[in-house]
Amino acid sequence: MTSGFDAFSLALFTSLAPAGVVAFLALALVRLGSHDHAAAVRIDRMIALPFSVVLAGFIASATHLGTPANALHVFSGIGRSPLSNEVLSAVAFLFLVGSYWMMAFKEHFSDAVAKPWIALACLAGMGLIACTSVAYGVDTVPTWDTAFTPANLVLSALLAGPVLGLLFMETARVRPHALEVALIVLAAAALIVGTAVLVMHQASLETIVNNEFSASSLVPHYPSAIVIHLVLGALGVAAAGLSLKRVQSRRTTLALRIAASIFVLAAVFVTRFVFYHLHMTVGF
Repeated sequence: MTSGFDAFSLALFTSLAPAGVVAFLALALVRLGSHDHAAAVRIDRMIALPFSVVLAGFIASATHLGTPANALHVFSGIGRSPLSNEVLSAVAFLFLVGSYWMMAFKEHFSDAVAKPWIALACLAGMGLIACTSVAYGVDTVPTWDTAFTPANLVLSALLAGPVLGLLFMETARVRPHALEVALIVLAAAALIVGTAVLVMHQASLETIVNNEFSASSLVPHYPSAIVIHLVLGALGVAAAGLSLKRVQSRRTTLALRIAASIFVLAAVFVTRFVFYHLHMTVGF
């Protein structure tokens, strides 16, 4: 089993980083399709927000290493270790997005440079989600080595990320209605499918045992966590939906999107925290 602190730090990483990437992808879509220079400049400035979300998650995960010196050992396994690949993908994404954001402050930052750069950052972000989702496929940890693990992480990213993306688009003062609706539909679908996957995962734990205990005994409150996830997620999606009204003040829209983001991130964190308490090896 992992310690409470390890579970907390890793749950923060896998809640924040994938959500931040999806929020970045939402902003990037608007930026790539934008022909309005003023809007493009505002988006470039606001890219600091999803970057900060991913960075905060990455820093939280670094506490799991014990000491900074252990990071060198992590990088030594690139190509053969899922954990090393995950760290490398996070560093690549943060480098591309961070350097893009700094370059965007240049007086002349042409689309001919900006758009390929941001497209490459999008690919790095998708790579980060992919690497993170498969990082827990460890043969000796049967509670993690299931199809539910990558599905849960991706669906969590698709729940929290679109809602965060709506918030960041509002801060950039860009409101593409079709994309906003699509993001809310995506978040709602991810909540429904994600909750179903969590229920199936919880049911599967009854069949996983070692010579000490059953997996279900590690997280007796898993069903309650799933209910909390569903309720908080529904509140977040509902608040995000209400924020689409065009007749309300910008302050109200911003408040709704902040509340929605808090709700969905909390919904994701609850189940990610439970996931790390499911650490159980095949033997002692």
